Amino acid sequence: MTQEIETRRLLVEGVQALLAGQREEAQRLLMACVERDERSEEAWLWLSGAVDDPADIQVALENCLDLNPANERAREGLRWLQQQKQGH
Repeated sequence: MTQEIETRRLLVEGVQALLAGQREEAQRLLMACVERDERSEEAWLWLSGAVDDPADIQVALENCLDLNPANERAREGLRWLQQQKQGH
């Protein structure tokens, strides 16, 4: 299996795990995906939904925006995170 196919498999399985409510498995798979391809905007965005620590969420969203400053979902995520920090 080529590295690109394996990376895509990790992403797809990570998303499926997250959607199935298996957050720890999703986090493991998506972390493996971004370790293989740190330029995967999609993996960083999904990873932001698989981690619990606000600092980890922020890092994932910021990495996503570094790759694509126009990613509105990542911007919305950061706005939500700021609101949570402010207690709203």
